[in-house]
Amino acid sequence: MNTEVFGISLDSYASHAKFRKDLRLPFDLLSDWEREVSRNYGVFNIHEKVANRVTFLIDKKGIIRYKQKSGLNEPRDIREILKIAEVIQNEK
Repeated sequence: MNTEVFGISLDSYASHAKFRKDLRLPFDLLSDWEREVSRNYGVFNIHEKVANRVTFLIDKKGIIRYKQKSGLNEPRDIREILKIAEVIQNEK
């Protein structure tokens, strides 16, 4: 699948490096230390000062085509995400 995958969280670059190494993640983790991305995507919880866990699928034009919110220890529905990603990718 011709898809770019990366994670973004409020954690530091050092924390991401350790987490990525420990879990052997095959994708990059980006730090939103200034909370700019999480605010722009509407996932920053200002009361708790955390970012909600949300998966976005964004097409080549930069349009959000899919959004899936999950709890802190709740798994994401990877099958659904991959199915939707394939549909988006195959659109002409």
